[in-house]
Amino acid sequence: MSDQTAIINRLIKNSAEIITEDDFRERLESGTKLTHYIGFEISGYVHIGQGIMSALVMKDLTDLGVKCTVWLADWHTWINNKLDGTKATAAEIGRGYFTEAIKAAYLSVGGDPADLEFRLASDWYQQNTMQYWETVLGVMNNTTQARLQRSISIMGRKEGSEVEGAKLMYPAMQVADIFYLNVDIAHAGMDQRKAHVVMRDVAPKVYPDRPKPIALHHPLLIGLKKPATWPIPDGTDQKDVIIEMKMSKSDPNSAIWVHDTPDEIAKKVNQAFCPEKEIYFNPILNWIGHILWWNRERPFRIERKPEHGGGVEFNSYQELEKAYANAAIHPMDLKAAVAQELITLLEPARTHFAEPDVAAKKADLDKILLNR
Repeated sequence: MSDQTAIINRLIKNSAEIITEDDFRERLESGTKLTHYIGFEISGYVHIGQGIMSALVMKDLTDLGVKCTVWLADWHTWINNKLDGTKATAAEIGRGYFTEAIKAAYLSVGGDPADLEFRLASDWYQQNTMQYWETVLGVMNNTTQARLQRSISIMGRKEGSEVEGAKLMYPAMQVADIFYLNVDIAHAGMDQRKAHVVMRDVAPKVYPDRPKPIALHHPLLIGLKKPATWPIPDGTDQKDVIIEMKMSKSDPNSAIWVHDTPDEIAKKVNQAFCPEKEIYFNPILNWIGHILWWNRERPFRIERKPEHGGGVEFNSYQELEKAYANAAIHPMDLKAAVAQELITLLEPARTHFAEPDVAAKKADLDKILLNR
């Protein structure tokens, strides 16, 4: 098996969904230079579910020769009333802290940030304003108000909730961004799926001369907190529960920031929800499966005292999951192993944020969040 085939297979295996897998494989194997986009609302500190998950995908795509673009969605941030609610602050933090945080995450997965292109959305809108807004209206003219209303969940809003009129434009603008950039691969977390499905549906009507962009969705990382309802009632849709439990920026104790110190990482993981034998709604196992085993080529080792069986190694996630389900691994031993793995993984990010100019950009965001 070639390296290219192995990376393609890994992306397909590790992604939550690719629409469509056949198209994805065919385009990558064609030898054509492909382009990628992932858009971020600039809303506070970057956690590992946002930074590391997206970086793992971008590193694999870059290794396949795909040009990856990070789209800093400052207008979407403004529409969704994040940070201090102003366009100017969204742009400042996008160019500053947020760019550095994504670079830090990319360094942590072994990437070179010089391989990524960072674009501030408002700068690009100004370059060809008429084309962009024609595209937004083209998207809106080929979908319904009801569907746009259902799609506001991509903003972290409950479906069906009453919102300002501008927020109904948010999904259409997100779709228009993809068309405006004319990319081959639109990438996001699984919580952005609704916007990407709209994009795929309206693509032949808005730009009939272009192939539909592929939609690649990485898995969502579960937050560290116990869910509001526990145990999860039988018959509940697992995907809906995962979206509800996803790592949240609004609760610092539910997330690991890419620049957290070793002590902060250890403390948060130690306090994490991690029920014995629970394998489905367990953030610690969720993180192991999606991040620590993304491209792992060495065993996962859990240190234990001799009286508790001594150290043990696992050569596959499935082997570890089975042992945990059978109570062969204690939650505290699992947490200790994961904390150490994350501390090691994020060392390049901490080094990056120790640089004075980068630290100053984080300090700018610190002030805004403190005064919010």
